[in-house]
Formats: sequence, structure tokens, C-alpha cells
Amino acid sequence: MAKKARGSNEGDQPKKDTMKWTDHMDVVLLDALLEQQVNGNRVDGTFTSTAYNNVLKVCREELKYPFDKDHLKNHIKTLKNHFNTCHGLFKGLSGFVWSSTTKMFEAEPEVWNALFEAKPHAKKWRYTEIQNYDKLSDLFAKDRATGEGTMSAKEKVQQWEKEGSSSQFIDVDRQEEVRSESPDPLNPQFNSQSGNTTKNLKRKASTMDSRDKQVEMIQSSINNVAEAIREGNTLAEKGVEVLQKAQPRIYSEEEVYTELLKIGVPDSIVLEAFLFLVNGAQKMRVFFAIPSEKRYELLIKWMYPSTEH
Repeated sequence: MAKKARGSNEGDQPKKDTMKWTDHMDVVLLDALLEQQVNGNRVDGTFTSTAYNNVLKVCREELKYPFDKDHLKNHIKTLKNHFNTCHGLFKGLSGFVWSSTTKMFEAEPEVWNALFEAKPHAKKWRYTEIQNYDKLSDLFAKDRATGEGTMSAKEKVQQWEKEGSSSQFIDVDRQEEVRSESPDPLNPQFNSQSGNTTKNLKRKASTMDSRDKQVEMIQSSINNVAEAIREGNTLAEKGVEVLQKAQPRIYSEEEVYTELLKIGVPDSIVLEAFLFLVNGAQKMRVFFAIPSEKRYELLIKWMYPSTEH
């Protein structure tokens, strides 16, 4: 009972949002956000209070749910994180395309294999649906391209120290910015850390070239595979055309009968002419090889060699 009473006293405190968003709810939310973006209610990648109020109104009206701003902001953050994970993997890779039908990235098997060899963790994305990727891209792709600059150099160093040197690296051009944002080196508390920080910066900066080269090699490999596939498809199409031209045309019985009526064969002999042609494959090829205005004359000469018409 005491627990129940205590729970009732905490009724006014914020509760963790456990509501489940459906695909339809996501579409309503994303469309509303895109509308606010087009209307200019997003400044430097951040939606204004007006934008959130408008989106909140749309979601409440269309989804019949008492949303608040935290509902929207939390779910927008979740959607953006999921998009960044996928976008960061496929951005700039040739041969991949997101299908609005399957909701998945699609590519030739050879292109996937090249990616898996370079990044084994990417295997799950071959059969994973990514709903609303086009809308998410319109909303967050630009943030993804510029978002790295929104974090200060000092914040980057702190993040790298937590994550480990193998996961991130810094551009040497930003080392001065790091120093300018760091505490005064004359401060005794700074001296114990400055040596390690400088070494880490140099080590991380020195790995940039090798990482860039690795990315370029992966990109080049995938591009080569994609180009080879395109060339192979072109050759295959040309080969099919050559084979089709080399093989003689085979006419159906229906086509033969229709042609006999078209060239004016009398009803009294049309069946006889029909049987004459379908039982002689070579004569049928010759019959269709000559101009249509000459076919009746040739047919009569074949069927009645001693009779002039």
C-alpha cells in the first residue's frame, strides 16, 4: 500500500516516454517538419519555436494523440541518429541506390561484396528496411555534412579521449584551434595534461593520411566493380541483339493465316495455302522475306506451277 501511495504522489513528475511510433506517425511528423523547413522556420539547422508549435499542432490534429514538444524532440533525435548511421555508410559510394519500393539500399551482388570486404559490419543493411530515407535525407543530410563543424575542437579532443584513438582523428589544421580553446598552459593544473594531449593530437593527425587512403581504396574498388558491371550489362545486351539478328524469324500459324488474308488469297484456297506454308519451313521463310505485294504471286506459282493466274 505504501508503494502505491508513493506512486500516486509522484504522479505529477515526468514519466519516461514509452509510446511507440508507427510508420504512419513518422510520415506525419516528417512531412510537418519538411513543411516548416520550406517555410523558413529552420535557422542554421535548428527548428524555431514556431516550427515546433506548428508541427505539434499538426501531429495532434492528424494523429489524435496529446503530444508535447518532448515527444517530438526525442523522436526527431532518434530518427536523426538512425539516419546518420546509415547515411554515413552509403554516402558517396557508387553503385548503391535507395529504393522507395523496397525501402532498402540496392546494388549488384559484386558491389555489396566489395563493401562487405571493406566493412563487414555493413552486412545487416543489405536486408534492412530504411523507412522514409528520402524525407530524412532532405531534413538531415545537410546537417550530416556540416554537423562536424558545430562541435568545437576542444570538444572533439575530449570525445576522442573517451572513445579511444582508433575511432577518430583530427585534422592538423585545427591543432591551433585546440590550443586556443584549451586552458592556459601556465596553469599548473594544465601542465600535467598538456604533454599527453599534444602527443595524442600528433598521433591522431598522423593517421589521417592512411585513413583517407583507405577510404579512397574502398571507394575506388566499389567504383571499379560498378563500372565492370555496367560494361558487362552493355556487352550482354549487344550480344542478345546479335543473336536475335542471326537467328531466323519464326512465324506463328496465326501470323501466317493473317498474312494470307491480308494479301488477298481467295477463301476457296486460303486453307490450302495455309497448309502449304506451315508444312514447309523453308518456303515460309522465303514467303515472308520478299515484299508483301509479291507474296501472292509467288504463292500461286508454288501451289500451281503449271497454271498461270
